[in-house]
This record gives sequence, C-alpha cells and structure tokens, in this order.
Amino acid sequence: MPALEAAPLADLLPQYGGIALLLLTGFAMLAYVVFIVAAFLGSLTSRLDVGMKLVWAIFIICAPFLGALCWFLIGRRSAAATAR
Repeated sequence: MPALEAAPLADLLPQYGGIALLLLTGFAMLAYVVFIVAAFLGSLTSRLDVGMKLVWAIFIICAPFLGALCWFLIGRRSAAATAR
C-alpha cells in the first residue's frame, strides 16, 4: 500500500485557485460597494447645507470611486469644520 504524501502546492492551485480567486474578487467587490455606500450615506447625514449635500451625492453617484475617495479625504473634514 503506497504511503500518503502531501500534494505539492503547484498541484493544488489548479483545483483551488479558482475558488480562491472567486472569493478574493467577491470580497473586493463587497468592499467597493461598502465604500461607496458609506460615502454616500456619510455625505447625506453630514452637517453640510442641503446644496453641498446634493453636490457631494451627485459626485459620488457620477464618479463612484473618485467621489467616495474625495469625500473621505476632503468632504468629511470640511463638514467637521462647518459643524464647529
């Protein structure tokens, strides 16, 4: 009876590499959606006036990644400064 040996990693990649790639892609897509939704809700619930909320919301909708990134880097600071 042959002894059981551990399969080399190179032999396992074709079998499980697709699943790992699928999970990684799914996680990245979920993180992207959460990032956009958090920016959108954050802009709408900020203490900015209605006009600026509308501008930020439109920017986040039209350019999702760039708009959300700008909101977290610039918009939240200006909203905090306005609230003081």
